[in-house]
Amino acid sequence: MIRLLADANLSRRFVEACRRLDKELPIIHLADWIAGKHRISKDPVLLEGLREEGIILITFDRRTMAMHAGQLTRSGSGHAGVILFRRSVSQLDYGKQSRLIIEFWKEASGWDWSDRIEYLPGLEASESTSSCQKNRRG
Repeated sequence: MIRLLADANLSRRFVEACRRLDKELPIIHLADWIAGKHRISKDPVLLEGLREEGIILITFDRRTMAMHAGQLTRSGSGHAGVILFRRSVSQLDYGKQSRLIIEFWKEASGWDWSDRIEYLPGLEASESTSSCQKNRRG
């Protein structure tokens, strides 16, 4: 059963990297989900379709996706969950992206994802990274 969907701003190579690391990870790329039906859908339409199927969206679209998800929550429609990569994660670093998702999903797969938005890496990881960087500059 598919639980995670990588949207159009994530490469299929990310999905392939995830599957190489964990063959059981329930992930699909947007272009492969429902024969690509939602490839050009607007964010709210995509989120509504994913809500109906109970599929969590993975995206780099920090600019608008969190806003649209929040609007759906406030309107009472809700969404099935969104995972956003932080700016510190390169869109070309499929290895880092896949490792973050695999590790995160081990903990988060059992969570109630209704109307939930999570950022990767988590704040703790971001803080430790930035403090290490500060210490190096020191």
